[in-house]
Amino acid sequence: MYFIILLPLLFFMYVSNNYLSVSVHTLPRRGHKKSASSLSIVQISDLHNKSFGSRQSYLMKKIASLHPDLIAVTGDLVDGAPFAHAAEFLKRASEICPVYVVRGNHESMAGNFAAFEKKMKGCHVYLLKNTFADFKKDGYTYRITGLDDPKFRGKDKNYTLLMKETLDKIVRRQKEGGADYQILLSHRPELFLLYSSYPFDLVLCGHAHGGQFRPPFTDGLYAPNQGIFPKYTSGAHKNNHTTEIISRGLGNSSFPLRLFNFPEIVKIVIK
Repeated sequence: MYFIILLPLLFFMYVSNNYLSVSVHTLPRRGHKKSASSLSIVQISDLHNKSFGSRQSYLMKKIASLHPDLIAVTGDLVDGAPFAHAAEFLKRASEICPVYVVRGNHESMAGNFAAFEKKMKGCHVYLLKNTFADFKKDGYTYRITGLDDPKFRGKDKNYTLLMKETLDKIVRRQKEGGADYQILLSHRPELFLLYSSYPFDLVLCGHAHGGQFRPPFTDGLYAPNQGIFPKYTSGAHKNNHTTEIISRGLGNSSFPLRLFNFPEIVKIVIK
């Protein structure tokens, strides 16, 4: 009798933590270059070394079906050693299209990032540690800036000033008018008001895991660095000229369970 009652609950919990949902956001692009077609971005965040099928087959099939021009990874690929599933994801993702990666707090906490970085270089992905790279399509230049997680500088609280100083340095290194569209990759979504004070058109973040538990009509119950009933856990947020899109992520870390919160792949179309 108890087993009959428990079975649907276990099935629901399994599906909640393993079914890959896809969210699609369509954004306008500044400028009027007639030759420029749409840009398709797939955002992956907070994998936490989770496996979706043998050699990430389930995850890669989903990503490939979205036909991305580039893949943006917004931190926490790993969750400590070993990191085989994270490395397998990068290897197979780079076979689809260019991959741009920023580091999250768990890359710092794992304590073995140097070994993982060697794996990343073998996968031919772009690791952006407080730097930027240009992606060009149809004569249109998309500048992708990567902001390192403050945990790599020993900060997990009161890091707004540190992040501002870092962004100031990065922006100063960029040439005026060198890009048609500016994209920022950062692990932490709660600094959106700071990000939107810079010339970024789009900001992609993770970290909040969708608030972990997402009862109906809420944005989740808790997010790190935001506390209970957090504001920035998923979806699109706008301020001034900037749109921030937050991924609910794919894996779990210290708390190994999601409720009403499917793992998420985000697709962004800029057109």
